[in-house]
Amino acid sequence: MEPLIHFAVPLVALMLIGVGFKKALPLSLFALMPDLDALFLVHRSFTHSIPFLLSLAAPLLLTLYKFKPRLLRLGFVALLSMFSHLVLDLSAGYTPILWPLYNYSVWFQGDLYALIGSAPALALNLRILTEPIIFEHLGSLDAPLFTGNGLFATLTIFTPLFVKTLGQKLLRLKGPHVRS
Repeated sequence: MEPLIHFAVPLVALMLIGVGFKKALPLSLFALMPDLDALFLVHRSFTHSIPFLLSLAAPLLLTLYKFKPRLLRLGFVALLSMFSHLVLDLSAGYTPILWPLYNYSVWFQGDLYALIGSAPALALNLRILTEPIIFEHLGSLDAPLFTGNGLFATLTIFTPLFVKTLGQKLLRLKGPHVRS
């Protein structure tokens, strides 16, 4: 899964539920944090684990609760933004989402095929694959920041936000004084 998509999903979700751009932007950047393991030439490691992220977030959330309770909701939203990364990665390859509680990486695969012929049908194929976790240090790591497919997917992800914004602008142009 590309960083651009990891960032776009929470950004659009937050803005669609009414969070302003100035708040949604930094909160969406938290979705990129699990990939910081790549800086250490290890990818999809402990930073892709819900228990590990919760162990880091819990003291921070408790500190917010004690000293800045008004910011606690933003802390939870930042954590959800990070979790969105893990959920997206589950469909893109093996992810150690429950490490160290479960020592296997998980990969959800799913396909829906349309069978066209004398009797049209749909064929659903869902699989949950696992493999033992091995956090391997790599000599180097090269990964695209975005690809053509990823850029197209990101634009598609932004479509509901564009439609919502356009609809709001059209309603403002029409104004309350015009009858339909």
